[in-house]
Amino acid sequence: MSRISKKKAKERARENWDHWRLLLSDMGITYSDLDNMDQDDIAEANAALDIHIEQMNKNKSKK
Repeated sequence: MSRISKKKAKERARENWDHWRLLLSDMGITYSDLDNMDQDDIAEANAALDIHIEQMNKNKSKK
């Protein structure tokens, strides 16, 4: 079984960042969830995450 190089893994991670971003967020999306989502669902989830981050930043600046 061959493994990809660290360079190739990093390239793939950047190419698939919209997926990894959701997995690494606190949204609770799993790898299986992502596997069941189409590109529109992934784009919408990323937009929702952006909105959530904006709202949290606004709430922090109000304090």
